[in-house]
Amino acid sequence: MSASTIGYIKLANTLSIVSQKQVTGKLVVAHGNQEWQLYFLFGHLLYASGGKHSTRRWHRAISQHCPNFKFEVDRFSNNQLWEYRLLQTAISENQITLAQAKAILRTIAQEVFFAIISQPGLTRRWHPQKHPCSQTALSLLLSRLEIKEVMTSAKRVWMSLQKEGLCHINPDSSPVVRDTNNFLIQENLDVFLTVKKLLNGDRTIWDIAFLIEMSLVEVARNLSNFEQQDLISFKQVEDWLSPPEKLRLVSVQNRRPQATIACIDDSHLVGNSLDKILQPLGYKVVHIQDPIKGLAVLEDSQPDFIFLDLVMPKVSGYTICDFLRKTTMFKDTPIVFLSTKDGILDRTRAKLIG
Repeated sequence: MSASTIGYIKLANTLSIVSQKQVTGKLVVAHGNQEWQLYFLFGHLLYASGGKHSTRRWHRAISQHCPNFKFEVDRFSNNQLWEYRLLQTAISENQITLAQAKAILRTIAQEVFFAIISQPGLTRRWHPQKHPCSQTALSLLLSRLEIKEVMTSAKRVWMSLQKEGLCHINPDSSPVVRDTNNFLIQENLDVFLTVKKLLNGDRTIWDIAFLIEMSLVEVARNLSNFEQQDLISFKQVEDWLSPPEKLRLVSVQNRRPQATIACIDDSHLVGNSLDKILQPLGYKVVHIQDPIKGLAVLEDSQPDFIFLDLVMPKVSGYTICDFLRKTTMFKDTPIVFLSTKDGILDRTRAKLIG
């Protein structure tokens, strides 16, 4: 008996017990550093979550069953079941139908079940919990029969991969083109352009299957052929930030004082480049192209950090640095020289100036 079959039987038996006892709480299933959470209300499945890419999974399910649904998560930012609460609210506000919401829950549950049964040596822990019970919540629950159907669908996909020898291909991994020239030799240009566009280094196999509306097995089969020709490789990618995580990040950035970085360089390209890099990180960039006329601007902005070009038409960076170090305002401000010169004399001179 294969490990996946054992995993399926164990999970099915556990879910059957939960259903029979009609308990409310959370079942945590784990393998190594991966963990999945199955939430139940009176023995019925409320929501399935966890694994490597829970946010990617959520967005795929939303895009598949209600692509025009625009959601706000402000009210649920601190809730571990924000996705489920969101669906409840969307139904009550007539943004989506009950059928759409249940389709989303089934799609998510199927992917979670697939991930669980494909892992050997699972551990299971039960945590009694209370979940709010409303008429909408009761309508959204997946019954014992529905759970069994979703489990069967997940098992069918896994068995198909196993039958074709594709179990080594992890749907959570991201395929990338290894060698463009070799790919063009092996395949025609149209195939290459299509593959290159899809395999952008960020999409997982699950993402690709959804995007091109093909089954996971079909996509895995095609990718396996490319892999055997040494045309592609697979890498691990991070999950997307969940909407609550994005909200918290924005909140932290808004509370944090904005640091100012000055760039004294006669080249506008250097200033623009620093701007593109540092502004998204929350820094304010002040670009000064004329160091003599720009000293007043430097004084007004009072930067926390200064990038200083060494070679400029009117005055050298050493002279500017020496002047700044003699002022009360900038005597301790960190200054980094921008230069292609990296010899011992250059370093020594920079240290002497400060």
